[in-house]
Amino acid sequence: MNKHQQSGMTTLLITSMLLIVALLFSLASYKNLFYQIKRTQNEVLARQAHWAAEGGLECGYSKIKQETNLSNITKPDYFSSSCDNSKLTVSSKNIDTGQYELLAESNINLAVKNIKKIIVAGSNRSSGAMKAASDLILDFSGGISKIYPDPGTKGKSGYECVLLRYAGKVEIRGLLTNEGLHWIFPPSTDFHLGLPHSYLSYPNCNSNYKSKVKDSAITATSRPVDFGEDYVKDTTFDPFYDTFSVKRSDWKKGVRDKSTVISGSTNCSKDIAGSISADSDRIWVEGDCDLGANVSLIQTAITKAGIAGIVLVVQDGILSVNGAFTLDALVYHFKTPDSSFVPTEAKWEPLSAKGELLPEEKSYVAYFQNGAFQPRGGYVLDAPGLTAKFRGSLDFNFNSDVFKDALDDLKEVKWQQGSWHDF
Repeated sequence: MNKHQQSGMTTLLITSMLLIVALLFSLASYKNLFYQIKRTQNEVLARQAHWAAEGGLECGYSKIKQETNLSNITKPDYFSSSCDNSKLTVSSKNIDTGQYELLAESNINLAVKNIKKIIVAGSNRSSGAMKAASDLILDFSGGISKIYPDPGTKGKSGYECVLLRYAGKVEIRGLLTNEGLHWIFPPSTDFHLGLPHSYLSYPNCNSNYKSKVKDSAITATSRPVDFGEDYVKDTTFDPFYDTFSVKRSDWKKGVRDKSTVISGSTNCSKDIAGSISADSDRIWVEGDCDLGANVSLIQTAITKAGIAGIVLVVQDGILSVNGAFTLDALVYHFKTPDSSFVPTEAKWEPLSAKGELLPEEKSYVAYFQNGAFQPRGGYVLDAPGLTAKFRGSLDFNFNSDVFKDALDDLKEVKWQQGSWHDF
């Protein structure tokens, strides 16, 4: 082999080695490139799944904002026609009073993303069969009164039932018993839903939240031990916002102007009954309202209209009732902000209960109930600085279904801050 041939073979060998090395580098580079491409594709799919789930939450939120009956939103197929598709499912469940967990689940080419947030619908109503910013005199002397309360929240040893949420003085004359929970008197139709209703299996109140109080009083400085945890002192809550989900300062535009408004009279039961219809289940009375002994007229109108019940608001006036009646209503006695309303003997004079109060009581008692008047939606006695007096007896079972429909149109739907969860 001559010198030129040896030189050519060397050159060819070196060139081949260089090509092989270049090829190896190229293959390694392509493998890394393929990995990067695959990773990028996965990231794209993951982001697509994420934003699809985010879009599902927004779709569900928008649908709920337009819903007038929030009990519908937990139905299994509620979002199927508007938000769901082959790659997205939206669902919701009730986790507390006025709180719903909204969950969006997306699956795009095996990229799965679940996102949930909590929606607050309304003010997240506080518990209590009776709520009072007014002072209370509950005069059941010579008799026994009993209430089946609001169940409140569920604890480890039973429900934390609330009979009364109060801000001022509470005086009980005679005996008032918290009867606890009973399967015959459920506090709502969906309470203990799907589980057997019998005295053996039905839940009850925690023993600390189930009191019997006799001839005792709560003052600004004293709370006797016979008042259990079912009597909740709450000086910071706003009964108006708690009930209507509207700021107290916006009472006129936010609630009154969206209600059926009538003037108070000595024939108030008849006027209220004439105003009730399927489209008019929130009645707002301005001024003194004497229900007298004609509450049955209101109940007959509720039954005829085919509605669950009404919310009855009496604004800046005396509210008086006389007799034993059951009424499917939430009764709200309201003194508006900056109102100068005070009861007087002259104001009481034309009312049917004028002879039932002492002369001095007529200067501070603005709500008076004589007899076993039992509004199943409970009471909100929101007249700070004034007094509500009950005389006779009570035997009523609280039921939130009575007022739910009448308040649904006022509920503000919004996201709960800090509830975002991505997993």
